[in-house]
Amino acid sequence: MELIKTKSFRWIELILVFIGIPLIYYYNLIPFHKSIPLLAVFSLFLFILIKDKSFSSRIFGFNRFLGWKYLLLRFLAFAILSGIAVFVFSKEYLFILPKEHPKLWLLIMVFYPVWSAYPQELIYRSWFFHRYEGLVKKQWLFIAINAVLFSFSHIIFENWLAIVLTFFGGIMFALTYKKSNSLLVVFAEHMLYGNWIFTIGIGQYFYAPTGGF
Repeated sequence: MELIKTKSFRWIELILVFIGIPLIYYYNLIPFHKSIPLLAVFSLFLFILIKDKSFSSRIFGFNRFLGWKYLLLRFLAFAILSGIAVFVFSKEYLFILPKEHPKLWLLIMVFYPVWSAYPQELIYRSWFFHRYEGLVKKQWLFIAINAVLFSFSHIIFENWLAIVLTFFGGIMFALTYKKSNSLLVVFAEHMLYGNWIFTIGIGQYFYAPTGGF
């Protein structure tokens, strides 16, 4: 048990999980649906966190978070700018899912948050902060590492837009989690952006035919 707590072990663990798994699926070395590793890792980490006495269960609540107005204004700015961008550069995709495939769109709105956003936030925020924050002394560097690894996991979609957007999203979600100390708050924020991306018409950049995160 002491070995598991050492910095060396945690660095190796971090590299294997957050770099190794995305690379394995990027090169199609394991013929499983791409959601399987996400849900498997999520289940394992959730179990460990629940059993870990040093992990505060308060993180599973909202913790009386008062910054909703700021989060909603930030999302509104993104929604407007992204809507304008899609209208200018890919007008044919603007709201294509709700207009042409409303049933599929509704399914995504319901299942994407539970199937993808929540597991990602537990892994990349709750687990990552609890397990690895002590490895880096400078907070800005730790958040940058978190954002880079979050972005890196999206290499499976093989396009630059997914990588760029998730890097900035990773920074934003990490800062939100650090400020709120709440998995539910950052999950709600991630859900807003994810569902909007699929609604506005750029969801194809976050989807792989064989199954994506």
